[in-house]
Amino acid sequence: MKFSFSRSMVIARREYVTTVRRKAFLFSLLATPVLVFFSTFVSGKLAADDARAHQREARIIAVVDSSGAFANTNTSFDYSPPSDAAAPGTRTLAAQQAAPLPKPETVPMILRSFDSQQAALDSLEAGHVNTVVVMSADFLSSGRVRRYEHDTRVFTSSGDDRPLRQWMTRGLLSANVDSTRIERVLTLGRGVDLYVPDKGGAYVIKDDTKELTSFFLPFIVGMLLSVSIITGGQYLLQGVSEEKETRILESMLCTVSPDDLVVGKLIGLGGAGLTLVGVWIAAGLALLGTSFAFIHVELPVTLALIGFAYFVLGYLFYASLMTGIGAVTNNLREAQQMAMIFTMMNFFPFYVLVKLLNSPNSGIAVGMSLFPPTAATSMMLRLAAASMTGAQIPIWQVAASLGLLGLTAFVTLKLSAKVFRLGLLLYGKTPTLPEIMKLVRQG
Repeated sequence: MKFSFSRSMVIARREYVTTVRRKAFLFSLLATPVLVFFSTFVSGKLAADDARAHQREARIIAVVDSSGAFANTNTSFDYSPPSDAAAPGTRTLAAQQAAPLPKPETVPMILRSFDSQQAALDSLEAGHVNTVVVMSADFLSSGRVRRYEHDTRVFTSSGDDRPLRQWMTRGLLSANVDSTRIERVLTLGRGVDLYVPDKGGAYVIKDDTKELTSFFLPFIVGMLLSVSIITGGQYLLQGVSEEKETRILESMLCTVSPDDLVVGKLIGLGGAGLTLVGVWIAAGLALLGTSFAFIHVELPVTLALIGFAYFVLGYLFYASLMTGIGAVTNNLREAQQMAMIFTMMNFFPFYVLVKLLNSPNSGIAVGMSLFPPTAATSMMLRLAAASMTGAQIPIWQVAASLGLLGLTAFVTLKLSAKVFRLGLLLYGKTPTLPEIMKLVRQG
């Protein structure tokens, strides 16, 4: 029986309509963006708010000073926590110099002296103090300090001890340094602004907002691409495996050819997966567009076009693999186990994410961009990072990466079609890799 594109389209329409009408599909379509939003943004904001709230709590600190180094230190002071306002990453040097300094917020801190550690800990247990600080007799030589708190949080902030360090700095310097110099020492880190060149060559301040954006933009772009590719392939894997397990494919082969089936399923089930992912991407881009516009970050059009090309080629590569795996395995569980290795390869670039973002032209970054199973995600991470930092990715690397991925996707599609034709009616023991290669040669 010869291949018929019209029969393939009938199969594609049937697979697509059946899949998108399922309640599980609709639930995933709507629930996943909501869950991702809450898990990513809301949880991050809650954690940041909790850390800031803890730093803004007025505290009573019990001090046990066996060294005598803080005998004449003030028993109360006002602590200035870091400001919530982040400087926009697009401010120029002149704009930064002209901007007025904000009025610092202050939090009162009260210190009480205790003669023994046990007495201070008893006061902590009774709730009379929030923190106990113990300096041993050799503090000036060892520099070791013990801090006790009733803190039930699993994750603590590195800035929790900042008020204590400010008080100790004042105490150690107060005997020989005037108060103006002490305050300048305490706030020295806040007054150092780092300026780096942007994409246009002008120097702009590199603040926390821009630094976080330089990380999250490539991460989100790469994750969307990886999830899109794998989701489309998983629909094919699940559809082929379930129909083979229930013997539905045997009945279908009476009226259509194996080539009709593989093309129809590739279009139909793949289209269902792409519909699902398309809605997720649209929701993500809408959210990212609002967020990036607020912090003056633009998504380059070329990045979106290259990303679409990688998505199509990456989807063809992984969808072809999933189709072949579904044809040679006996049930969905075996198919998912065999497909796990390819899924991990697609997400492997995230294991070396810091290296790809900090050194986008390193040997490992270039190699992973040219290796077809990791090419799509690796190159998109590099390009997204370059769009934020001004790094240059050679055009030949992008062209070579797309060419190798496209060639590999074509070869994989041809091989999977052969395996699909010869493996549909295989039942019993799942064939080994040599047996699969034999099927390919026989095809």
